[in-house]
Amino acid sequence: MTDIDDATRTTTDDVDETIRYVQDHAPKAFLWNYERDRPQLVKLYNKAMASQWSSVTDLDWSTDVDPEEIIDWESPLMTIVRSAAALPGSPIAAWGDKEFTALGIESLKAQLSQFVHGEQGAMLAAAKIVETVPWIDAKYYAATQAMDEARHTEVFHRYLDEKLGEVYEMNPSLQGQVFGLLEDSRWDIAYLGMQVVIESLALAAFG
Repeated sequence: MTDIDDATRTTTDDVDETIRYVQDHAPKAFLWNYERDRPQLVKLYNKAMASQWSSVTDLDWSTDVDPEEIIDWESPLMTIVRSAAALPGSPIAAWGDKEFTALGIESLKAQLSQFVHGEQGAMLAAAKIVETVPWIDAKYYAATQAMDEARHTEVFHRYLDEKLGEVYEMNPSLQGQVFGLLEDSRWDIAYLGMQVVIESLALAAFG
C-alpha cells in the first residue's frame, strides 16, 4: 500500500459515520422518444433554466452574522421553555439570559440542520424522478429541480458551517420520511413526497 493509499483509505466504521446508503427499488426509464409533447412542462423547464442562480456569486457571504440577533424568541420552543422556567420547582428556574440565549442559538442550528438534510433528500428525490419518470419533458424539468435542491443544500450547509459553526444530525422522524420516499419504487410517490412532504416541512417552519 502506498502512502497515498494509506492516507485516503477509509474504514467501514468511518464510512458508516458519514454515509447512509438507501436502497432504490425503482427501475430506470431510458427513453427512445425525445418529442417535446407536454407544453406545460416545457414552459416550466424554460422558466427554470432562465432563473438559474449561483450560490457563490449571487450571495454575499462576507456579511457578518450574530447568532444572538437572529434568535426567534417567540418560537413555540422558546415560549414553552420560558414558561416552564417560571413554574414552581422548575429545574431551570435559575436560568437567565445566558442560558436562554444559548438554547435559542442551538435551537436555530438544529432547525436549519434539518433543512440541510431535507434539501438533500429533495435533491435525491428529484434525481430519482429523472431516472424513473417515463416522459422526456419531465426528466428535463426534474433535472432542474435537482440542481435547485443542490444549491439549497449547499447554501444551508455553508451558512451553518461558516456563520453558526455546527450542523446537527438528521432527526429520526425526518429521516424516516425521506428514506421511505427514496426507497419507494414509484416515481410519482417520489414527486409527491418531494413537493408535499419535504418542501412543506420547510414552509411550515418558515411560516
